[in-house]
Amino acid sequence: MIAQHTPILLIMFNRPDHARRVFERIRAVRPTALFLAVDGPRANKPAEADLVWQCQSIASSIDWPCQVHTLFRTENRGCKQAVSEAIDWFFSEVEAGIVLEDDCLPDPTFFTFCADLLSRYANDNRVMHINGANLATGHWWGNKSYLFTKVCHVWGWASWRRAWQQYDLGMNTYPARRDTLLAQQVTDKSSRVYWRQVFDKVYANKIDTWDYQWVYSIWAAGGLCVLPAVNLITNIGFDAEATHTKFITEFSAIPTTSLTDIRHPNSVCEQLEATEWLFRTLYRRPSRLAIWVEKVKRRLPL
Repeated sequence: MIAQHTPILLIMFNRPDHARRVFERIRAVRPTALFLAVDGPRANKPAEADLVWQCQSIASSIDWPCQVHTLFRTENRGCKQAVSEAIDWFFSEVEAGIVLEDDCLPDPTFFTFCADLLSRYANDNRVMHINGANLATGHWWGNKSYLFTKVCHVWGWASWRRAWQQYDLGMNTYPARRDTLLAQQVTDKSSRVYWRQVFDKVYANKIDTWDYQWVYSIWAAGGLCVLPAVNLITNIGFDAEATHTKFITEFSAIPTTSLTDIRHPNSVCEQLEATEWLFRTLYRRPSRLAIWVEKVKRRLPL
């Protein structure tokens, strides 16, 4: 599979300026199949209708040979339903592809990286998710272009229908597997506490999101995620138009680096040292990233 023939899903809502920047990166690839999903405006925010319309109008900017598919909601579905339903729709139409939200600005080589690995691991059920983001901020393990880990980032990613079929939005098996699964997947005790609290809140519908359920589904299936050696996604959702603390910038403005010469690992095997470092550094209490993620999910002041 080459980048141009890799289907892409772009998920948008009410940030047309961000969405256009991401779309311009997609335009450079000229994919032959592009899926556009836009959630509907919220009833209590009348000005949002125009912003949503501006996101929808991006479809009229497609000026290359391309099969265009749209999922434009007239009513607001919210983060949990809108995003998960868009991905359901995408993978009901394609066997494999790339998923980008409107604040995830990819390096141009992100597309070729995903296309290469989507083809290479198409029939390997152990591999379920290809990360675009690398939040290790300078740390790396080995001399290959990527490694395998349990850590799942969703700031630009790729996967297969066979993997997404494992997705459990309601986390229906969680009560029975809660303690044993976390003990198996997360060795760091503080990180285990973090994930238990997060999963408990998601299962109880206290957080309107879709992505923690994807993490849970990957772990429940015993799957692995690909982590690139460099960061291929910059999150542009936190910019000069808003006020943010230094630690927010630390994670939202990580620059991208091109990844052109892909050196593959010798085997599909989890890099345990990397997984443990990432859990211990990013997903524990009081990790700066963990605090930030929770505030964003709960819409608390930053």
